[in-house]
Amino acid sequence: MAVSSAAIEEVAGLADRENWSSDARVRAYALATQPADAAEWSRFLDRNLLAGGALAVISGAGFFVGANWSLLGAYAKFLLLDGLLLGLALSAWRLGLDQLRARWALTVACGLVGAVLALYKQTYPGDDDGSLLTWLWAALTLPWTLLLRFDPAWALWVAVLNGALLATWDDPSSIGLVNLALWGLAAARRPHFGWTQVPLTAAWCALTGSALVQVFDKQDPSVFGAWALWVAVTVAYAYRKRHKGTLAAVGFSVILLVTAGLLRATADWNTINWLFILGVAVSAQVAALIFALRRVPE
Repeated sequence: MAVSSAAIEEVAGLADRENWSSDARVRAYALATQPADAAEWSRFLDRNLLAGGALAVISGAGFFVGANWSLLGAYAKFLLLDGLLLGLALSAWRLGLDQLRARWALTVACGLVGAVLALYKQTYPGDDDGSLLTWLWAALTLPWTLLLRFDPAWALWVAVLNGALLATWDDPSSIGLVNLALWGLAAARRPHFGWTQVPLTAAWCALTGSALVQVFDKQDPSVFGAWALWVAVTVAYAYRKRHKGTLAAVGFSVILLVTAGLLRATADWNTINWLFILGVAVSAQVAALIFALRRVPE
């Protein structure tokens, strides 16, 4: 049976922590990759419909409040948001965090914390540009995120943290390295935190984007050092876990930087030959990446 790289990563991480035997690993791989039955499809639909319902409630409340917001006073606005937040938190407590509904309720409450802080900023404007409140949002919801151990809550918290970092720092490389550290923490402590793809994607965007800018500007060579560190750490982990999707993302980042370097080198050419050279270079790089991925053992 062909075992997917994602299943290998999940099962191998759990097996390493629990010191499973070889037979137990093989059995786990088989269970993780067998076709879903009717009961599993039912659980899948229940979870997705619950997530869709939570988003529908949030959007409906948002439209309702938005349409009547100007008619409410400051105290009424605070009471509305705080009451909704408190009701969700109490509902999660009564249901128990082992229930999926309770986890979604507390995740929505984490989002409403940001709405309350934004309302405070709107009602009592000050000299702060909003970064302090964003950091406060991340700090207040961190205990809930750690308590939940729920993927959407983790994704929300990582997004809030990156918003705080963007409001505070002008250095995308530093933000990328912070997300790299978060990715390593999530990968090491999976499933205690959440989706590893969320901070890894943020690190990819920050480090690849900053490196692309420096290919043309050449003002801060240390950016390439941060990008190279991300490539080395990510490739070492992904190859050991046989995670081809992560390896492909790193390869695509390399292709972007190499192509940008060729584009800069051929920018002064007055003939159309540079288009041909770039096309051949991109095709060769993609072919090399596909060949390398095919050589990764399952």
